[in-house]
Amino acid sequence: MSRLALYQKYRSQTFDEVVGQEYVVRSIKNALKENKVGHAYLFCGPRGTGKTTMARLLARAVNCENPAEAPCGHCEDCKAAMEGTHPDIIEINAANETHVEDIRDLIERSRLAPMMGKHKVYIIDEVHQLSTSAASALLKTLEEPPEHVIFILATTDPQKLINTIISRCQRFDFSKVDTVLIRDHLLDIASKEKFHLDQNAAEKIAELSDGGMRDALSILEQAASYSADNITEESIDEIYGLASSEEKIGLLDDVFAKNLAGVLNRITNAEQHGIDLKRLTSDLISALKDGVIWNYTSDASLLHVLTEQQARHVTEGHSSRELLDMIRTLMDAQNQYRNAQNTAQVFEIACMELMTASETGMEKPYEPALKEETRPVSIHASMHTDAVKETVTIQPEEEKPEQVSRSDSGKKIELLDLDHLTAFLVSCTKADKKADDENLKRLTGGVQMNRYIGVLRQCELGASGTDRILFICRTQAVVNQISESDFNRGFYEYLKSNGIDKMPFAASSDLYDEVKSHFASLMRSGDLPEAMVIHRYEEPEKTEEKELTPEEKTIRLFGAENVEIIEGEK
Repeated sequence: MSRLALYQKYRSQTFDEVVGQEYVVRSIKNALKENKVGHAYLFCGPRGTGKTTMARLLARAVNCENPAEAPCGHCEDCKAAMEGTHPDIIEINAANETHVEDIRDLIERSRLAPMMGKHKVYIIDEVHQLSTSAASALLKTLEEPPEHVIFILATTDPQKLINTIISRCQRFDFSKVDTVLIRDHLLDIASKEKFHLDQNAAEKIAELSDGGMRDALSILEQAASYSADNITEESIDEIYGLASSEEKIGLLDDVFAKNLAGVLNRITNAEQHGIDLKRLTSDLISALKDGVIWNYTSDASLLHVLTEQQARHVTEGHSSRELLDMIRTLMDAQNQYRNAQNTAQVFEIACMELMTASETGMEKPYEPALKEETRPVSIHASMHTDAVKETVTIQPEEEKPEQVSRSDSGKKIELLDLDHLTAFLVSCTKADKKADDENLKRLTGGVQMNRYIGVLRQCELGASGTDRILFICRTQAVVNQISESDFNRGFYEYLKSNGIDKMPFAASSDLYDEVKSHFASLMRSGDLPEAMVIHRYEEPEKTEEKELTPEEKTIRLFGAENVEIIEGEK
């Protein structure tokens, strides 16, 4: 006799064993407890999420001889149901019995009294595959069902059902099972089956299953056969043609380094080892998405595929805009795979485009807003010359907006070194830091997002004084961005408008750690330097210029001797 597959062997036998469908389990248990079981249920959701299992548990529970612990598993009704021999629990696969004659036969038999239990229960799987006439015949019975009959319909495509059937059922939507729940369930089964399963391998199986517990158990069983009951992450990669985390990070490193030869060699090697390039593309998108999440939040609990160390490595020196541009490039490649004859070629071109994205995706320097253009004004005046007297229309030249000097764009203010940072800290106080910290938490804690909040979320407040504020950054790229002159000026104005009128400075976490010990040593010896003098940005002086009349502007332009003002007719 062949052995049971794992998904059959470990099918849930009680409601408490069902994984990941808490609201469905709770609703069904409460209905049983309060004797409010409906006459028709519709279970919807992706494959392998427990719809048929829940239907069987409900069928057993309504016929169980021990209602307090239904389904108990040891009464005659439960035993017969578990063995598949209960005469009153009938399972139908609508994919095979789609004709109206099949449904009419079912309806006729449903009118007979139960033979063994309290209710006749009909479980119709893949109900969306019923023909139109069969669905209409079923609808009539759902409208006026016999008292002792319960229908449980299961489908992966509820949108294909006619609305009148849906409206006559209690609908429960099953969701994909959480990856963590699948992983823990797999580890528990592996322990019961006495074979070794790495936690990383369990996580990878959970990701491959895409929220389907049945798929996860099938993958687990296949991996156990392949690896002789010693399942590692490497064995999963080999079975399903997946790239390891190291290979994906290495490919991104070559892209960032513009190492085209290295990228092409990696792609060739991936093909030779049977790695699915479409899956690799999806994995790279997930990795880059984690990089963006890390750039904005620095919260390792929000990462999906990268570890904290890997996220730090991927984002080192790379802005969120750059990573998002790379994600869009890979998503475009995914669309091209559908019609491509050579997947590798599409992937190679996508990687070349990634290099371009990493070159052009850096943050743009701050540029002041241009002045709003003014509408030209027409002025009529009479001009005298020796030969002729004529009336002309004068359009003064439009005032051009102030041009930003490109030679100054990207220039950095002086970066703090060990000595300067020590002098910077001399006038900083805990009270100033506490007050500024509360203001910064208010700024970064909301849902608003702009370029300055994005930078603030990549920093920590290091120190603060009455006229200065120091941000400690995870990467040198952020230090450089804050120190860039145009950005620094805009950053200062943004902080000032939010109650922090202080000059912003930045330092790396490594330098700050070194300075703290150096500062403490100098303080103990009484050799602290003089405090660094800070000059805030000065606002440009505003000169009030009297608004000239059209006549005055004309005289200034042509000279008083050449202009004669003619009064208009009243």
